[in-house]
Amino acid sequence: MSGPNEMPERRLELSLCVDMISVATNNEDMWSVLFITVFLLPVVAEDTAEVVFQKAATALAAGDYGAAENGFAVVLKKQPNHVGALGNLGVVYSRTQRSARALETYQRALRLSPGDLALRLNLGLVYFKQESYQLAAKQFSRIVAKQPNHRQAQELLATCQIHLGEAKLAISSLESLKKSDPKNAGVLYLLGMAYLKNRQPDKAKLLLDEMMLTALSPAQAHFLLGKAYYDGALFAESREAFLKVLELEPVFPNAHLELGKVWVSLREPEKAQAAFLTAMETNPQDSEAPYFLGSLLVNEGRVDEALVPLARAERLKPDFWGTLYYLGKATLQMKKPAEAIAFLQRAAELNGEEDAIYYQLAQALRASGRLAEARTAMERVSQLKAKKRAPLLRGS
Repeated sequence: MSGPNEMPERRLELSLCVDMISVATNNEDMWSVLFITVFLLPVVAEDTAEVVFQKAATALAAGDYGAAENGFAVVLKKQPNHVGALGNLGVVYSRTQRSARALETYQRALRLSPGDLALRLNLGLVYFKQESYQLAAKQFSRIVAKQPNHRQAQELLATCQIHLGEAKLAISSLESLKKSDPKNAGVLYLLGMAYLKNRQPDKAKLLLDEMMLTALSPAQAHFLLGKAYYDGALFAESREAFLKVLELEPVFPNAHLELGKVWVSLREPEKAQAAFLTAMETNPQDSEAPYFLGSLLVNEGRVDEALVPLARAERLKPDFWGTLYYLGKATLQMKKPAEAIAFLQRAAELNGEEDAIYYQLAQALRASGRLAEARTAMERVSQLKAKKRAPLLRGS
């Protein structure tokens, strides 16, 4: 209800993409599963604030993130609890690779409007893009509990379950989704991957054959197959699929990157390094290839060489916990525990469910003489490992 000197709140309907998330590919021009949300955004009562909000929303839709950020900040200065401005500011932070700020902003908005499913979907997507699947799954589960037919949340939750080793749970929901939309390429891909993870290769093959019929070209068909085999830990089959992609189309987007990941899994570090370098040359603005190259070099003990690609990955995607983790691991191996602690603490803020972060953090704290904090970090490692074992014990 409006006060005596207030205008009634008006609501502006803006259609905004959260982010284009591709489950099967990393290329928006190819087949992908798109998760789109529509915000119903409250507009501030004052005319001047409304004009600012409208301009900021227009700037966001046009991809002018600097103008959008400034505009929403002005609105929030006038009305700090303006959920619409907070939600859109979170979109700005997410699209400009500032995941920590996006998480903080979405969480603040949800404290004000806990029933807003669009905000919760956005928060889950930030965790999802960070590969923090456990934290993402919590958000998507809450959406599905409140709105069982929310298809985007169902697909995302199933994807998280596959990555968390809970393929049986994913299969149950994905089979229902397939019944309602038998030709959906995203569902076919996910269900095929879930069957592979659940050691049902015959069912997986049928689904993946169906999926390949949806592809736009033979190269894309083999690319999707290679991704599915990789996610199903069939690395030799994945290698052959990606080699076929490059035979058909030598510059196929992300093929060198995905082949590099396969070479890592097949313990062919030299071939992996060559593939990642080609991917970096082909797509200089992509953060994944330098990240995977840096992580490979750290794990090979070549930490001096790893710093350059990892720094490049951090510049391109500043708030990815994986890059920060490997920077922390590298600097710890270089006997620079103070730098390692800074990197690892940032990684833990972004993904508090990864025990490897806390293990490295404990080593860095111990090397710095901060023994009580090191013990606390190791306690966290034990807690997280027990948490990870729980789903496996339930399934046994």
